[in-house]
Amino acid sequence: MPRFEDADEVSWGFTPAERSRTRASIEELKRIRAERARLDAREAGLLSDVTGIALEQVARDPNGSDHAFPLRSMTAELALALKESPRTMQSRMDRAHELVSKFPATHAALSNGRITERHAREIVAAGTDIPEPEAREAYEREVVRLAATRTPHGIKSLARQIAERHHPTTLAERDERARADRRTWVEDLPDGQAMLGIIGPAVAIHAAHDRLTSCGEEVKRDRRAVVRDLDGVEPAPEDPAYAKYTDDRHLSQLRADIALDLLLCGLPTGHELEQAITATVEVVIPVTTLAGLDDGPALLAGYGPIDPDTARRLAGTAVGWERVFLHPDTGALLTVDHHHPTAAQRRYLLARDRTCRVPGCTVKAKHADIDHTIPWSRGGPTAVTNMAAVCEQHHMMKHFSPWRFEQLSRGRMRMRSPAGYDYVHAAETIYYLPRTPAPF
Repeated sequence: MPRFEDADEVSWGFTPAERSRTRASIEELKRIRAERARLDAREAGLLSDVTGIALEQVARDPNGSDHAFPLRSMTAELALALKESPRTMQSRMDRAHELVSKFPATHAALSNGRITERHAREIVAAGTDIPEPEAREAYEREVVRLAATRTPHGIKSLARQIAERHHPTTLAERDERARADRRTWVEDLPDGQAMLGIIGPAVAIHAAHDRLTSCGEEVKRDRRAVVRDLDGVEPAPEDPAYAKYTDDRHLSQLRADIALDLLLCGLPTGHELEQAITATVEVVIPVTTLAGLDDGPALLAGYGPIDPDTARRLAGTAVGWERVFLHPDTGALLTVDHHHPTAAQRRYLLARDRTCRVPGCTVKAKHADIDHTIPWSRGGPTAVTNMAAVCEQHHMMKHFSPWRFEQLSRGRMRMRSPAGYDYVHAAETIYYLPRTPAPF
């Protein structure tokens, strides 16, 4: 099994004193984070309590159900006392009351510092539509245990998957109702800026974002190619051609510029062959769902469950798609189509890793590097047990800093920090959601 690389000496590596100070700071930061979580839980309890008082007052008011004046009054009371706007205060009261009254296990985990307020918010958001208390309690038991070892973003998609299993209404029915809420809006911002928001089907939104990413990457490549075609070499920063043909915008800025170009002009900046840029969405579809044998949800990479009808339509109309079959009961990877070994390995790794393997990093695997955990130059094999998706930033960190990576069994990755901490990250696609209770 591949082990940690032998650490190379680096000029800026930790001295013993620096390592000791860093570890002491990390431990203190962990204690502060846990204490902040406990304070967040206390605050949620107090906000829920005063919200409950207001609801009791509404029940005593003959006109309460029509105007809810007690709630408005309580919101104003707290907003003035805590220097918040009434709208912000009302939102905080609603979230706190839902957390405390409907998700007690999540509130308890927050109270003892096992999770953060952001974890709690994701858990509540994913489970809020589960109507039956018993089903919601079962959902909480599963997701709280997993949240304690994941980032808030890492639990988001997983919470949606678990919530889907406990919801009495099918995802297709809920999707049809939710589509009625699709809309756009504009929010004015300072300094001459504004925000354009869109709510629509998850598949379409993720595909649109992926297309903007592809366009942005192509703009960068095109402008570098122009200079190479003219001079045969990359321009130096002092060369006048550098400013003319290079693009210093980062990818987020390019996405925004291209989105406006497409909406206002119909073409993304820097492209004559706009049709060559297409969106890609990654959807994992259980074999039984694709065959129409059942209506189990498919999984949209970076989001979570989507309804089976949408998944079947995507499979039927796609220009090309990779068959990555999962066993419907165990979740194990059964087969991956392949013609050439290296392409098959890449498809397998994209299906296994989904994102950069550094915990908390959200760069999709298809936009990351496929990295040898033990470098090829040191005898590391070109095998899936020695390769993983690592984004460019973390790839550079791995090779030019004392961070060390190790492949474990079943797709797990362990990272050892320069300060001596170990972090284990599991490939999310391996997560097992049984459909029936174990027979023992």
